[in-house]
Amino acid sequence: MQNLIRLSFVKLLLFFYVVFCLSKENRIVSLTPSITESLYILGEKENVVGITTFCRRISKKQKVVGTYLEVNVEEIVKLRPDIVFVSKEGFKKEAVDKLMMLGINVVVLDPVNSYDELKKQFLTIAKNLDKEKIAEKIIKEYERKIDKIKKSNKILGKKVLCVLSTQPIFVASEKSYIGEIIKYTGAENVIKSDIRYPQVDIEEILKLKPDVIILPSMGIQEKQAKKFFLRYKEIPAVRNNKIFVLPSNILCQPTIKNFFVAINEISKLLDE
Repeated sequence: MQNLIRLSFVKLLLFFYVVFCLSKENRIVSLTPSITESLYILGEKENVVGITTFCRRISKKQKVVGTYLEVNVEEIVKLRPDIVFVSKEGFKKEAVDKLMMLGINVVVLDPVNSYDELKKQFLTIAKNLDKEKIAEKIIKEYERKIDKIKKSNKILGKKVLCVLSTQPIFVASEKSYIGEIIKYTGAENVIKSDIRYPQVDIEEILKLKPDVIILPSMGIQEKQAKKFFLRYKEIPAVRNNKIFVLPSNILCQPTIKNFFVAINEISKLLDE
């Protein structure tokens, strides 16, 4: 009888231990805005305790631990994170090395320039949080939405140019993340270059004759860019009033949700 009671007690302890382990919430610090958004998509809003100034802050409890390029290691350590996420693109190696030396689990993720790389990054984040099944389900949901847009699109062959700045002129090539978005709309990116965001001159744009020009919203720069192009009526996009502005976050922050939203928004603009 005593053995039976002892066995039942051990089983009870084991049960509570398993429940505790499964329900233990991670304290997460994200040092990259797009990764922060991916964490929110995965349902980790309450667990993201540290972010950068460029991340979307959803709670006063979240501590800002620096900028995208400069982070405060001491502030991160104070938060006692279980895991820190950062992208290789733009991160400070010295800060990451310090965190690792202090025994903090840091996951350094590859930059995203294609849809396949986007899915890979999203699944890697999920894997580190034991949420792979959830991530796979989310990807399937968005892929269904993207396929629906692609099937209904009637904009094949439209020539698109995405301009990031005009002084000097920097544009998004077909090798960039923005280029991938344009490809998925069925349109043609007029910038063919192995450099993701090359610098070009106005003469080259005049030769390329884009049907549509897309600008990421950046306040004053956005107004200056529109004013800049209005001088060149020989460009079809200017002549036909096809210069559009889209929120910079959906164009420049690669997440599974933003990828779909960007394709959807650009497709609607191209169909006008």
